Amino acid sequence: MPGKVLAEWNRWRDLALALAMCAMGQYELWSGATYDGASVWPGGSRALYTVLIVDLTVPLVWRRRWPDAVCGFVFVLLAVSCAVLGGGEATTEFVLFVVTAFTATAYARWPTALAAAALVAGTIHELRDPHVHGFGDAVWALGMLVIAWLLGWAVRTRQQRIGALESAAQAAERLHAERVAAATAAERAEIARELHDIVAHAVAVIVIQAQAGERALPRDTALAAEVLETIETSARSALVELRRLLTLLTDGGESALEPLASLTRLPDLIATFRAAGLDVAYDEPNPLPSLPPTADLTAYRIVQQALTNTLQYAQAARVALRCDAARLDILVEDRRTAGLPPPEHRGAGRGLIGMRERLALVGGELLEAAPTDHGFRVRATIPLEPAEEPAVDLAEHHAADLAARPVEQPAEERAAEPAEQSAATPETVR
Repeated sequence: MPGKVLAEWNRWRDLALALAMCAMGQYELWSGATYDGASVWPGGSRALYTVLIVDLTVPLVWRRRWPDAVCGFVFVLLAVSCAVLGGGEATTEFVLFVVTAFTATAYARWPTALAAAALVAGTIHELRDPHVHGFGDAVWALGMLVIAWLLGWAVRTRQQRIGALESAAQAAERLHAERVAAATAAERAEIARELHDIVAHAVAVIVIQAQAGERALPRDTALAAEVLETIETSARSALVELRRLLTLLTDGGESALEPLASLTRLPDLIATFRAAGLDVAYDEPNPLPSLPPTADLTAYRIVQQALTNTLQYAQAARVALRCDAARLDILVEDRRTAGLPPPEHRGAGRGLIGMRERLALVGGELLEAAPTDHGFRVRATIPLEPAEEPAVDLAEHHAADLAARPVEQPAEERAAEPAEQSAATPETVR
């Protein structure tokens, strides 16, 4: 809005300038103004000069909109009129030279060419003016054109500087908006990973236990009660994790800034999987490596996600942690029950994607996530010192995960599967 108001104000100013100069020229013409006993508008009739004054002054209304055309037209008309009628001493003509020279320098696209045109028109005027006596008069008149040119150049430089500052401010604003958007996207991705890891683990345990409890009833009520207790424990643990995550997102207190999980809590995590019926062997390093909080949480989530996937279709798994002075190696592998068909892959692929994204943030790498002759193996490595730049290309890994995903079976075929096979091989979250 301020720019539009300024443009409108400038249009009214140019209109007022053109009308004022036209009125001044007509006044000098019709009042019979003279200089050294001669008319200030020499060599022509009043009717001719009336039209000439209008032609010279009215175009100034558009001097900012079309500066090159207006200034070129005025300089050419001044040069021709001075060459044909003679140079006059009218104040209007003098002011017209100065205003047009200023406009050409301040606003025109080709200021140098128009400066040359102003010099030519001014020289013709001085040569054809009988009142010019000697070199001093010519230097004085042309010097005024030079002053007008310098003033116009100062205005032009100021406008260019203002334009550069505005462009820099707009670029900085765009860059800030892009950084905010990138930071927001990163936060959303981190929240999505946390929610996926927390909810997927808890729901997988609950689903498996619910299936076991359903098969135990009504014959084995003791086993059903134990299953329900495991379901309750898993659900309560998930609620605690979710509350801590929500506390981090809302309050941001010191207690909420602590890691949600850690390798020190890995035995408790494995205990929940054992309670769900998964035989987990754990090779724990002694002592546990000292990791930064983010890397510690990442290692915990890698094991949690791998075991959650394993729980869907295997009966036994092994977790092994190996560390040296430079890195921590994580291995999670499972063995499927002999004769059990391979599990169908119907998940969204967020498990593997989340693993790679988490590892990339701490400079780690997902070395292997592929089926073996007897099951599935996940191998990852995390440096004990933070890496300067992640070496993982997330875009390529996303594409690889998507390309590796099998096509989901049609609903009709899934409905036709035997109930026993569906219960034994529920869809994975990998």
